[in-house]
Amino acid sequence: MRCEWIDEEWTEDLSWCPSQCYRRIRCNGRIYTLYLRWRWEDPWQFSIAEGDMLSQRGLFVIDFRRGQAGRLIGFDEEGKPIVEELKWRFITGDLFAELGLFFRDEEYRQAERKAEEIFFEWIKKRCLGSSDDAVY
Repeated sequence: MRCEWIDEEWTEDLSWCPSQCYRRIRCNGRIYTLYLRWRWEDPWQFSIAEGDMLSQRGLFVIDFRRGQAGRLIGFDEEGKPIVEELKWRFITGDLFAELGLFFRDEEYRQAERKAEEIFFEWIKKRCLGSSDDAVY
C-alpha cells in the first residue's frame, strides 16, 4: 500500500463554529480526507471522507426527502437552488466516538495526530492483503 499526503499540514478553520480541520491523503490512487469537527461543546469528532472535500467549498444543501446532498452554486429565475453534485462522501461515522476518545476544544493538535493514527489503522484493515510498505 502506498500513501502520500497531499497536504503538508492540516488545513485548520478554527475561527468559525463549527471549527473544522482537514487533511488529504492519496492511498493507492484514491483520495481520502481526514475531517475533524468541533461544534459549540466538546469533544472533537473525526470522520473519513472518500474524495477531496476541499475541492468543493461553500454552502451545502441536504434534501432529506430525496436523500441527496450537494453544493449550492446559485439560484434559478424562480429562486430555486441550483445544486452541484458532491464529489466526495463520508465513509465512516465519528471514529473518535466509536473508540471512546475525547478531545477538548483546545486539544485539536492532539486530535489531529490521533486522527492520523486511526486513519492508517483503518486503511490497513480496508486494504487487507496489501503490503506494509506504505509511504507516510
